[in-house]
Amino acid sequence: MSESKNILFITHHNNDFDHFLPLMVNLKKHSNMQVKSLAFYHKYILLQNKLHRYICKENSIEIDSITDIFYFKKINRAIVKIHRYILENATMSKKKELKSNNIRCKITYFQKPMSNTFLRYLQLLIEKYFAISSIFLLTKKNMMKYIEKNNIDVAVIDICEMDEAAIDLNPIRRFMLLFRERKKGTMINLLSRCVKVVRNKNIPIFMMLHGPPFFWNFEKKGLLNFENRFRPDYLAVANTDSMKLFKNVEGLKDTFFIGDPRFDIKWIQYLQSCAIKAYKNKIVKPKDKTVLLYLTDGFTFDRNNKELNKKYKSSLQQDILSMVNEFENLEIWIKPHPRNFYNIPLDDIISKDTQKHVKQFGNDVDTNILMALSDISISTLSTALIGDMLQKKPVIFYDKWKRWFDAPTIFDSLKYNASSREELKLKISKIINEGYTIKTSILNKFYRDVFSVKSSSISMTDLYIDKIKELIKKNGSSPILGKTINKNNQLML
Repeated sequence: MSESKNILFITHHNNDFDHFLPLMVNLKKHSNMQVKSLAFYHKYILLQNKLHRYICKENSIEIDSITDIFYFKKINRAIVKIHRYILENATMSKKKELKSNNIRCKITYFQKPMSNTFLRYLQLLIEKYFAISSIFLLTKKNMMKYIEKNNIDVAVIDICEMDEAAIDLNPIRRFMLLFRERKKGTMINLLSRCVKVVRNKNIPIFMMLHGPPFFWNFEKKGLLNFENRFRPDYLAVANTDSMKLFKNVEGLKDTFFIGDPRFDIKWIQYLQSCAIKAYKNKIVKPKDKTVLLYLTDGFTFDRNNKELNKKYKSSLQQDILSMVNEFENLEIWIKPHPRNFYNIPLDDIISKDTQKHVKQFGNDVDTNILMALSDISISTLSTALIGDMLQKKPVIFYDKWKRWFDAPTIFDSLKYNASSREELKLKISKIINEGYTIKTSILNKFYRDVFSVKSSSISMTDLYIDKIKELIKKNGSSPILGKTINKNNQLML
């Protein structure tokens, strides 16, 4: 293409920014396309992550803040500066398991030091202000001006759960939605409003994954199943099984299966090399220790029985963390799921003396630096495990939970699993004493099953970028990459 094209990535969460980054970086490096991200509510929420900040600076990635599209820009910029200071200076309090989730959240903020408590409460107030401002101070006219000013050719978004009928609610009803569904309802509504403006300008909307490439079907739980869902022009998902979950989001013009750019091996290696530079010596692997990285997940085994779900989680956590008692030179690093940070009560599992060999990391530490420095990774479900597995580093899929909740997962065919505490101990011992190998044939099968790509040597990032270029050309005769389904949901090769 001879003239520059402009791509806007509409980013409302760290998770979708992680999905967008491989595309943004490679588009900047290898094409004449202009890349920009529009961040909710402001760019420093994304850039509080040191790795994000390093990569954006290294690749000159531009990020705009949606607060700059609000009315009262000067006031909002002052408030953003305060919020940025809080994000960079306040620390997340360590939570303890109490009987009431509400009480737990409130008590968390009354821990010492009081200065930190004040900052955390101020953060809550500011974030509520942003949510309310997005309802009353962000107009369709201002969003239209932003799109026109930046001459956008295609908009990239992630999969969201908004009902089409709720997008055009008036401000009062959007305000009521804020209290009914809290932050999530407002954020998704804001995303949908922005995308609706893009559609009104006849700009192609390209939707891609937000979360992991799960296999099983959540329909019975009523998730992602709005009959009147907002549908993009083009939808990209990891594999054909994903359509069990996303069938009501099928692309209006096309749906295709070309993997997930986050899991290109070269991209994973690039992330980890950048993480080492971004964090420098702030996180150090202890000498003469084997580091076991425990990647927790946010999955709920039983949504209707919180006590039973807690019992399942506690059983898994106890098995994994108690391994520090079994191996003299083992240190365990815990990287909680972003929505479940600091909620593992160590006192119930291991002694005070042993707790010095267990470290918990919050959202201020990117998972990639921990993966780069650790020796073994273990998880009960987290797809973060894929990064180490694809680099043929030791991984353990701890699937004891299948005793209580049997469901297919993307890891079932790998055979690098343990199903009991005894098996887990043996697996760790074998890794430490005898080494560890993952066959290329197993990885290639994993790629075919999960990402619809023949082998790990094929770049899923390139497939996505070629597809975006094709859409910008607006040439219906261009070849379709990957596998495509037609309007009747019939698979075409």
